[in-house]
Amino acid sequence: MNTKNPNILTQDEVESLPNSFYSHAEAIYHLNEVGIDVKQSRVAEWLGVSRANVSQVIGRMQNNGLIELTDELKLSKKGAYLAKIISRRHRIIERFLSEVLDLPWDKVYKETKKWENILSPITEEAMLEILGNPTTGPFGNPIPYSNYKEVPMNKLLDVGVNKDYRILKISEELKKDNNVIAFLQKNQMLPGNNIFISDTNKYSITVSVTKNQYFGLDQYIAERVFVG
Repeated sequence: MNTKNPNILTQDEVESLPNSFYSHAEAIYHLNEVGIDVKQSRVAEWLGVSRANVSQVIGRMQNNGLIELTDELKLSKKGAYLAKIISRRHRIIERFLSEVLDLPWDKVYKETKKWENILSPITEEAMLEILGNPTTGPFGNPIPYSNYKEVPMNKLLDVGVNKDYRILKISEELKKDNNVIAFLQKNQMLPGNNIFISDTNKYSITVSVTKNQYFGLDQYIAERVFVG
């Protein structure tokens, strides 16, 4: 006799949940990824909604067994499963939009948010096949439930000067800012490209991707781009 794993959701159960559960679970998951304390105020800021709205949704998620309330907001095992499913969709769609449909980066995040709530497993697998089964999104963030393997990486702000590095990941925080992400794409700061650090201080660094044209990055960006 097959017994359902209590820590996962069936596809029917996932589809029966409101979109607000998707966005809040994913926000908590991404806040954990980037190392930000998971408070209701942080979730509200991340999603661009009021704290009262977040409080209401979190209460409903708790009633559905998706949230555990401690000093911080914590996803239950079932909630974490939901968050990973939505984040998986998110990063697959990002790759599809940027690499197959050739959308510019500053359009990808907003369009992805529209697609991720309705992507079916069949379409998801078809996208993966077209993309060659990647293990990260286009910004280097791991695709949950893929064969991704952790690699050593450091923040751009923390590495030595007069050295070449390889860009590995751009934080979820930067992806949300259209101006920043357009700037990074314009200057070819793409995961997989090499970057040369010519100068650094506490507040900014000077870099080059081509070794011909140099430009500056402030502390906020340099702390959220990872290299190896």
